Amino acid sequence: MTMLDAPWRAFASRVGGAVRRTSSAVERVANAFAWSSRACGANGMYCDDGMCERLRGTTRSLLLGQPTASNALTDAVCDFVETPRDDVRKPLVVSLHGSPGVGKSYFHRILARAAYNVTEACPGAGCPGYKIIFGTDYVVREREVQGRMLRDAITMHLERYPESVVVVEEYDKLGCPARGALKQMLEHGAAGGQGNPFDRNITFARSIFVLEANMGFMDVHDATVTHGGSGSRNRAAALGDALASLQRTLKDALFEKWTTDGCEEREDTLKAVGAIDVFVPFVPLDREAVKSIVHQQLEQRGKRKAERRELRRLEWDDAVLERLVDEVEFEGDFAIEGGKEVAIVLSRCVTRALRLLAEAYVERAGSDGGLVSSALRDRVVRLTPASSPSSPIVAIVVS
Repeated sequence: MTMLDAPWRAFASRVGGAVRRTSSAVERVANAFAWSSRACGANGMYCDDGMCERLRGTTRSLLLGQPTASNALTDAVCDFVETPRDDVRKPLVVSLHGSPGVGKSYFHRILARAAYNVTEACPGAGCPGYKIIFGTDYVVREREVQGRMLRDAITMHLERYPESVVVVEEYDKLGCPARGALKQMLEHGAAGGQGNPFDRNITFARSIFVLEANMGFMDVHDATVTHGGSGSRNRAAALGDALASLQRTLKDALFEKWTTDGCEEREDTLKAVGAIDVFVPFVPLDREAVKSIVHQQLEQRGKRKAERRELRRLEWDDAVLERLVDEVEFEGDFAIEGGKEVAIVLSRCVTRALRLLAEAYVERAGSDGGLVSSALRDRVVRLTPASSPSSPIVAIVVS
């Protein structure tokens, strides 16, 4: 070894260490960049950029008649997704209450499309992280089996998609073991760590749980009647002022039901109810709200028919909307089935009117009946009210 060997070896060691440290730093930066610009949507990860704007815009334009619920839910979701990942300790849990047909299920479909930034329908290939579970599927007699079934359904999904939108419909009807498993998941940010009873390492903290129940719909109905003026906008404003009180009523009602069920100690029931971050009432739909839904669905149908070149344009006026709303069944001020009946009414009244018009055109032309779908391809069709109970709407060609 020469006199220069020792200094040279020391210098080479220092350079090698610096290179290794630089490489490691570069790798960390690359990994951080890959996380921030990661693919989203189809791989089950949230598309964070613009998610709040998408959610606010779509709920306001599509979730008709529910401004109070829309604002409460978008505020909660936006606060959750905008919180730094390292600061999140548990999943966001929202509980939706109201009668059937008022938009509870529609909301979580809108949420999934906004979260994964897809335009096609969810569930679907574009939003694999969206999972719907029906609470009534987990009330089997074998008490241990039902809890394990629910646990496996959720944990296996979250193992693959840690940023999920998990929906549990009719969660208030879960049997005791299934409810216990759900409570454990909602209380923890991860499974498989110390103190957690799960058999796999899973992160819950980046998921959104939407719990849906018809329970409490009479409380929501009564509050809407008590605080509402005439018209959806007045009712929404009044209910917004009383929201905190109604949310407390819904929370107390769930606690009372679960206490009566006697599945666990009172302290554990308090923890289970406390794991739910926000209780959201969906109000019954009045005539104004149903009319907005009719208009929205007519627009969607007209657009689809124009895209399929079944007609050039579909037109209608306010008198048509009023006539179609007349076909929806109400009890007092509110639609009995919410917005569910609108699609049936449009099928019975509008689809039938368009079919009769197309068949008349085909018959006059002496063509094969197989051409009915294209008989009005280049026509502008207008819907008008009719006096016949069996045919409340007729369709005419205007150009």
